[in-house]
Amino acid sequence: MIVETTSPPVRSATHHTSGPVQATGPADEWSAALRDALADPGQPRIVFQPIVDLQRGIIAGYEALARFGSAAAPSPDLWFAAAERAGVAARFEARVLRAALAARERLPPDCFLSVNVMPNLLTTTEVAAVWADADLSRLVLEFNETVSVERTPGLAATVQALRERGGRIAMDDVGSGYAGLRQIARVHPDLVKLDRELVASADGDQVLRTLTELVNVFASRLDAWVIAEGIERDEELAVLVGLGVPLGQGWYLGRPAQSWQRLDPAISRRIRLLAQRTGRGEGVGSLLEQVRISVGDGRAQRRGTSAPAAWWPGTPAPPHPSGGAHPGGGGSGAVVVVNRHHQPVALQLPVSPGAAAARRVPASMVARPDEHIVDVARRAMGRVPALRFDPVVVVTELGRPVGLVRIERLMLRLAEMSGGRPRPREHERPRPRGQALERAAPDRIAVERAAARPAPGPGLGSAAPGPEGTPGTRRR
Repeated sequence: MIVETTSPPVRSATHHTSGPVQATGPADEWSAALRDALADPGQPRIVFQPIVDLQRGIIAGYEALARFGSAAAPSPDLWFAAAERAGVAARFEARVLRAALAARERLPPDCFLSVNVMPNLLTTTEVAAVWADADLSRLVLEFNETVSVERTPGLAATVQALRERGGRIAMDDVGSGYAGLRQIARVHPDLVKLDRELVASADGDQVLRTLTELVNVFASRLDAWVIAEGIERDEELAVLVGLGVPLGQGWYLGRPAQSWQRLDPAISRRIRLLAQRTGRGEGVGSLLEQVRISVGDGRAQRRGTSAPAAWWPGTPAPPHPSGGAHPGGGGSGAVVVVNRHHQPVALQLPVSPGAAAARRVPASMVARPDEHIVDVARRAMGRVPALRFDPVVVVTELGRPVGLVRIERLMLRLAEMSGGRPRPREHERPRPRGQALERAAPDRIAVERAAARPAPGPGLGSAAPGPEGTPGTRRR
């Protein structure tokens, strides 16, 4: 028989649904299966699927996925749907979250771990007991797009509490319904996961490709990272890299496994090659200024001075304004103040080069290292006037700073990109042998037009005749 529920979509730690959940088999069989699973502390077990950086071709994080029974067992969607009907979903949710926290302790460096949670279960006794007093650093909790803020009382307060514990919030399955952008605007997630339906058709449907690009731009304006899930073909990967989607997940990049798997070197090379071919332009990471890191109460951070290479491999350290190396690798005296979860909250900027005094300003804007310089400049100029010219903090997927970019340096690079170059001084101009110095003029066209004009007659302000090539003589 078919058992159908019309309750809100039940989420597991893997595939998700956005409509009614169907479970096959009599209700008493599900009751027995749930009872057996609850009696086994190893159920559900956890596997891990890599989340890949689509610019650098490295693994940025993993998603913890729940698996019940054997490979032939019903999907986790059906298990959690049945658990919801039986009133025991919170017990399974607590197990998955507890297992994810335990696995995080073995997580590779500079990676995050994401896990799906039902927002309406976060405040239940079973689930709250897992996270209320836990350190959630490097953990991302994924909410489904169809979860209604209005139908989840106190969700905003819960999200704030999760962030205070160091957790990051992701909005899952964005693009599968109209409510996605509205929910993003209300929850302000740190990561946004594109729905598989967008990814699967992006390479053959211009409308969906445009929608994917819009979601990516919208999320970046909110300082959120986009993850495209369900990548299964090279054509999908090529489109997503070309659109500048920063992160990706799917069987083409790596299947779920019981341990932390590495990215196939061939896939890594393919991603880097695609990123080079896109021609999207220079990322703001090329303008990084190294900084010192301190926690909010002024104590030095254990990691000491940060270095861009530790977080964003391949990013060169910018030259010191004086032309020499940064003293001690600490940049030009700027300090990024972070909270206990290593996320930027303020900047301490020297009043003048080499000065001991510093002024403190809020960290009013963050950007991804691969975010285009033009996009970052546009966002920076959109800030309130009092903050408009404060530096931009460049962060990783976990929100940890890798350095900062000063607005003046951003503007100089924009000028270079637009083709404008400083005009050389008179004594620096080349002096071809046998030729006089070229007269100063805005461009060659202006010079040719000036040379084609007839010589002014007497009384019209003409200069006295002079040697060949000097003002007052029209060269033929």
